Amino acid sequence: MFYISGARVALWSTALLCVQLIGCTGTHYIPDQGQLASPAPAPEALNSFSGQADIHLNLPGGYASPSVRQYPSEVATAEVNRWFAKSGQDLTVSIRNDNNKDSGSVTLLAYLLTLGILPSWVNTKGETVMEVKAGNQVLFENREPVAYRSSLAMLPTAYIFGSPGKTQYKVMADDQLNRHKQALQQYIQIQQADYENVVSAGSVDAYRQYLKNNPDSFFRMETLRRLAELAPSSHALSYHRDNIALDNAYIVYLPDEYDIWFLGPQDMKVYDVLRLSHDEDNPLLASRIRAANQPYKVFNSDEIALLKEGGLPSSLIAAMIDASASAQAGSARPAVASTNAAAANTPAGPAGQNGMNDIVAQCAKRYAAFKACDQIPSFGANVCRSQVKKKYSHMACELVQ
Repeated sequence: MFYISGARVALWSTALLCVQLIGCTGTHYIPDQGQLASPAPAPEALNSFSGQADIHLNLPGGYASPSVRQYPSEVATAEVNRWFAKSGQDLTVSIRNDNNKDSGSVTLLAYLLTLGILPSWVNTKGETVMEVKAGNQVLFENREPVAYRSSLAMLPTAYIFGSPGKTQYKVMADDQLNRHKQALQQYIQIQQADYENVVSAGSVDAYRQYLKNNPDSFFRMETLRRLAELAPSSHALSYHRDNIALDNAYIVYLPDEYDIWFLGPQDMKVYDVLRLSHDEDNPLLASRIRAANQPYKVFNSDEIALLKEGGLPSSLIAAMIDASASAQAGSARPAVASTNAAAANTPAGPAGQNGMNDIVAQCAKRYAAFKACDQIPSFGANVCRSQVKKKYSHMACELVQ
């Protein structure tokens, strides 16, 4: 009897070895409630970000080969990467399996007794988890149930319980992605509905109150953009200053004509001088500006009017013009080091110097805007940085910031 049992074990072992070489495997995806999710478009909220996919949808268990198990990850990675404007670090979409459990291994007995004619199958149930992250911070999480059956037989009887190849794995990957996309879209729509309700009056007060009550809202930057659109057509400096005081990220939407407030050396930019003028003796402050011999700009009439409107005394404006005029053309160091690369491409003379100063103002404003974005919690910080990159894209700024 022992000899016979040993022979059977040897025969079964040989059969199992053959199965690895010529056996048939099949997979059947079992969608939640028996129905596949409706196709869902890519989340529009992510298409203004740079991002990356971190997908681990390699379902363990069952009889599928390792290469086939990895196929769902390949499908999901290819799609998620298309959700972003470009590859980058703004956001990460991760998908992984969780809480997987296998059952059905008892069918292996029938498989062995029939030398592989009857199939053996394994049922796998668990969840897939999708997270949208900014760095290590999870901004959104969703869980969806997942179940599939994989089968094995020496003959095509394995296909009774599933399809051969990768077909069912792609069905599973697409269905899980559709479910996660729908959940993310619903999450954003709920926030948007609340936002539109609060600001339905379309007034400046309504938008400002929303910012105060919802500092980490996904629609923070949209609120700032709308505030910028509501600016008065003239004498708007005090309006913009109030918005910046409420939220520094408003700098992103500050009209271009206000860039001159960001000119000047470190800690003595135009807006710094305005602040210092309230506490220091203006003639002494003017002397400090001239002695530093750092360029601002030879302001034109419109710019001088704007500076005066902001409260900057004529004596200090004159000191800035004197300092700019006395600086050596082509050898004066810009207030922001990032503009050195741009200087080589800037024509010599007053016009070229003013053009370089315009770049200086753009880079300084860009830097200030990024610093403001850092103060915004959650999703809003990434929206803010994305807007800054869109608006301030000069190569000189990109090289050093």
